[in-house]
Amino acid sequence: MKLQPMKKAAAVLLAAVIAFLCGCRGNIAPSPIVTETDISSDQPAPNVTPDDEEKEVAVGQLYRSYLTMHIGSTPLDTLGLPYYRVFTTHQQISDYYSDTYQEFLYGNQFVLAMGSFSDEFLEDTDVMVVVINEPSSYVNHTAEPIVISEDSITVNITRHISENAPLSETQYHLIFTAPKGEFSRIGDRKLNVNISEIIDPENNSAFDADSFRLYYPEFVSGDHFTYRTDALTDSPSVTVDAIDGYEELVYFYDTYREAFDLDTEFRDNIGTLYNWEICQRYIILATIIPVSGLEKPEVTELFVNNLEIYITIDANQPEDGEPPDACYLVFTALERSDLQGVDLSYFNINIE
Repeated sequence: MKLQPMKKAAAVLLAAVIAFLCGCRGNIAPSPIVTETDISSDQPAPNVTPDDEEKEVAVGQLYRSYLTMHIGSTPLDTLGLPYYRVFTTHQQISDYYSDTYQEFLYGNQFVLAMGSFSDEFLEDTDVMVVVINEPSSYVNHTAEPIVISEDSITVNITRHISENAPLSETQYHLIFTAPKGEFSRIGDRKLNVNISEIIDPENNSAFDADSFRLYYPEFVSGDHFTYRTDALTDSPSVTVDAIDGYEELVYFYDTYREAFDLDTEFRDNIGTLYNWEICQRYIILATIIPVSGLEKPEVTELFVNNLEIYITIDANQPEDGEPPDACYLVFTALERSDLQGVDLSYFNINIE
């Protein structure tokens, strides 16, 4: 469910820092490679004629596509999308990340995939990244092997998109792999990208999609940040808010205490555990949840998709029409440095 908080917190700066490429070697096994070149090393090379040199050769396959939205200051037309990069060493991959991490919001899965392409892996495999512009962040891709001709390379992609998918221009990194040497001979050939489209009848929730998720490496949650705060009304509902600063913390308390008993466990933490210094360092996501039984809710997942926060909370909610046995206030604290460009005006809440 998507719930709008009472007030809109200002967007704050983040340096998108993801632990990347250091010691992350060989974590992801390469997919099987499909290639139409079938010349074994113990066979003599065929005679090459001018006609043979101009024949198109299809090599490699799509490893995976990753949503990697543009967040930098360089205009997209200056970046020159679509473009491709070929990597034959781990250092080249590291250099590409260093040069582009301020331009794209890289998800955790993309970072892990690129980090897994170690020098040992690249002894037998070429890696190519193709960066394209797409109309939505709810897109998945399939692709044919890359076609290499004398003066160009051609990428034939099928876009899979739901019929009711939200439309917003975004960017994808597509990773292709091929046997060693197949991509190395591409040089400066022109890139041609052909995209066909298949419309699916349903739009999968971002909670179920794994093409892109920027998981926060650490967020502060747990039993010691969950407080009993029973409802003072007959029909309490899930309530969410973003607390951006100490004054907003006090405002949150003064506002919601009319509907919930915030004095029982939470009040004594204002000014002590949640002081001015803590509020300078963290943005706090506050969720009040009615539950069936007395088991405390627990935050189990937190990620960003398309610069919106998605949070999963494990809680046993009462059936429709049933009064709750208790209500709990759940605080989840996020480093301000982890929130560049993230929309804090509402959250996407999944309660399991």
